[in-house]
Amino acid sequence: MTAQPGAVRTIITAAITILLVLGGLLGARLVLRWWQSSRLPVPPTSRVEAPLGTAVSGLDVPCWSCPSAKEWPVRFQTDLDLIAPLGSGAGNAAEFFALFEKGRGPRDADAQAFQKRRYQRDDDLGEVVAGDDELLSEAEPWVDQATMRFYPEIFRMEGADTRITNLLLMLTMARSWTGRGVDADDPDLGLEDCRRAIRLGRLLRQEDVVIINDLVGLACIHIGTRGMYRIAQREGDTELALLASIVLGEVAPQRMMTAERISAVDLKPYIRRGADNRYGLNLPDAQVDALVDLADENTERRFYGEVIMTASVILNLGTPQQQGRVRDVLEELAARDDPIIADFAQWGLDTPITDDDLAEWYSHPMER
Repeated sequence: MTAQPGAVRTIITAAITILLVLGGLLGARLVLRWWQSSRLPVPPTSRVEAPLGTAVSGLDVPCWSCPSAKEWPVRFQTDLDLIAPLGSGAGNAAEFFALFEKGRGPRDADAQAFQKRRYQRDDDLGEVVAGDDELLSEAEPWVDQATMRFYPEIFRMEGADTRITNLLLMLTMARSWTGRGVDADDPDLGLEDCRRAIRLGRLLRQEDVVIINDLVGLACIHIGTRGMYRIAQREGDTELALLASIVLGEVAPQRMMTAERISAVDLKPYIRRGADNRYGLNLPDAQVDALVDLADENTERRFYGEVIMTASVILNLGTPQQQGRVRDVLEELAARDDPIIADFAQWGLDTPITDDDLAEWYSHPMER
């Protein structure tokens, strides 16, 4: 069968067009990748000093079960510079980690791909990525910076809609660095990887704005210190193993005290949804007392978020007397010099709380 000249020309033209389109798409992807990479933040040069030392003879073991501990901030009493000092870099590590915000960050796809590369370790570290993962290496100089500030430099305070970065990604990085460290033949390199996980946790807790950031930071410190303990135990470094043990012993009390403060102002047991699907609040005055006490006595910024969120609900659904008391709390907080607290409190005063909000915040309200 002989093809007609017009048909041949049509086929050739179509083939050339396809090649040009494919080439154009490839070129566009390459240009886009170059453009994106040219706009990525570059971490300033940093230096991480050696730990202050591992001598434990002069250290006290913090007594978190003693009555005096109730007055302590929910922070490590042991100086973490003894095991993992922060770096000296002048950059803001949040510039890098904010790029991976779930659903909105420009590198969300990279974060998803990173999480898909995880595999389950045989020990209790959980899921990690390979030690030579490209994104893991890219993050390392950012963890050597001295500060991490998301609010308001990168994310604005927007009340209940305040954004957070991809914390699961950061947990995976902490686990992966620690896993690589535990597996390392060179104990010094292994300890440095564990310190990197601890530094990430310290950076996350530094800002003291969002409770979930603080808890994930605490988890990163826990993960890295556990790895450090294993290496020290394996190498017969008793001093370092004891120091790591003291730090590990401070993790659970901080989690418990955080949970206690959150529970003290939790409204979930008192939220009701009626037959008409409208929400109501049946709140004992003692719970308002607890909220006022926490607002008066608290010295840590992240817990004010819980106070403000709870107060905003009471302001909308509480009894007139309860509304008056929480309005006083919110107005006092809105007058604070700290703009993070003041802006959040003003949001609590100005923002009506809807049934849709309550359905989202209290997913299983008691019905009657």
